[in-house]
Amino acid sequence: MKRLILILLVALALTANLSAVVAQGNDTITLEPFTDGRYGLSGVTPKGWKTASPGVVQRGRDATDVTLLAQQAAPLQMEGLLNAVYPQFGLKEAPKSTGTHQGKALEWTLYRFEGTFQNAPVSFMMGLASKDGKTYIVLLQTTADEIDALTESVFTPVIDALAPVVEKPTEVAPYREEEVTFSNGDVTLAGTLSLPPSDGPHPAVVLVTGSGPQDRNEDIGFQLKPFKVIADYLTRQGIAVLRYDDRGVGKSTGDFAAATSMDLASDAAAALAYLQTRKDITPTEIGMLGHSEGGMIAAILGSQQQKFAFYVSLAGTAVDGAAILLKQNELIMRANGGTDEQIKTQIDYLTKAFDLMKKGDEKALETLTYEAIKEQVAALPEAQRSQIGDVEKYAKEQAAAQAKALMTPWYRYFISYDVGAAWEKTTTPVLAIFGGKDLQVSADQNAPAFEAEMKKAGNKDYKVVIFPKANHLMQEATTGSPNEYATLKQEFLPDVMPTIADWIKARVTIAK
Repeated sequence: MKRLILILLVALALTANLSAVVAQGNDTITLEPFTDGRYGLSGVTPKGWKTASPGVVQRGRDATDVTLLAQQAAPLQMEGLLNAVYPQFGLKEAPKSTGTHQGKALEWTLYRFEGTFQNAPVSFMMGLASKDGKTYIVLLQTTADEIDALTESVFTPVIDALAPVVEKPTEVAPYREEEVTFSNGDVTLAGTLSLPPSDGPHPAVVLVTGSGPQDRNEDIGFQLKPFKVIADYLTRQGIAVLRYDDRGVGKSTGDFAAATSMDLASDAAAALAYLQTRKDITPTEIGMLGHSEGGMIAAILGSQQQKFAFYVSLAGTAVDGAAILLKQNELIMRANGGTDEQIKTQIDYLTKAFDLMKKGDEKALETLTYEAIKEQVAALPEAQRSQIGDVEKYAKEQAAAQAKALMTPWYRYFISYDVGAAWEKTTTPVLAIFGGKDLQVSADQNAPAFEAEMKKAGNKDYKVVIFPKANHLMQEATTGSPNEYATLKQEFLPDVMPTIADWIKARVTIAK
């Protein structure tokens, strides 16, 4: 459940035998072709550089080597992706373009700027290119004395080669899919409506994504596209499904960065209103399935007594956002090897930060963050501290960028909203599904709270299901850490979709 997109790098398509050898200093760099099906990209990458994370390779000469190359894509408009990532480089504002470059498949907008990585000053070359509702990103990070040589030998050949992979045709689905648009005020939302083959009218489900800018398939950069899977399964069961790009994402208009969860809830309500106008949809049998933050949106709409016939909360929240994020940080840090002291320090910082965010005190938040960064730098080995240079300048710049990122309308709304009070007003049928290994929305934290809220509401038709081995994406997990999402089987646990479909079908009429 992350609001900001951490550089999502993916591989692009190259059909020729693209292999090049270039010299850089004492190194000989070989660029070899690759294709990464998880991210839908192919291109070239430096031979021998090690994978640091999905879509990111690191040169790794020694422990202090900061040189890496990232190739990824996100279902965002170019401006939205740029605004999402620049604070992660320690920048106070988005960098200015230095020009354009025409690659073999994509036209790139180029950026060159200075920033930080793991508390060390670094230089960046970045290229952004848009096509078919996605923005592709290539990022080269290295030291100031190597940036020019590596731009010539690595960055430029990489953006020349990068191209989207053309998906192989899949089986013809036994149902119809229709591209649709609907409006919410001055925002136009674009999506796909999947319709069973019979004439109908059909019951329907509106799918609402989790936090962060998401496209209609909830594509987060892995082979698994949760909403595509859900839409396919339910439509085959006789249930129509509407999934749509978030505002400002893909083919939808609007400004995602300025939106709160309440704005996104109004988009979901507009989807309901649109479906109610269609003769092939049963207007009284339209439900909503929300994943992660989408579960919170289900509570918002349920408390307003919207005319949704039922809700499915998939890994959705039942406590306030501040509690969610505190538990999320604790669990993920522990799963990734964090010490008790490190976890306590992080939780103490976030607790104070959330209080300042609620008060709207950005200056005090910046000061708090500045002091935290100074302490982190002081704890670094001398070799790393020396790379930072002017610690005061570094800490102030980093603190200003982080405070700005945390003071967005979404973050302030999310940490303050009492989703429990909303569930307590929801009497519409609800199915709540949790993963026993979900570290982002903990079942231990949220399932008991949800059940208590349903009892307070006097809700006579609710069900709680916990899949013990499931993570936040309903995959069979080992640790539950987001770090392993890309390494697991790119599919739901086998009982997840039948559980959802059977519960819905018991409450609607399927057209023959």
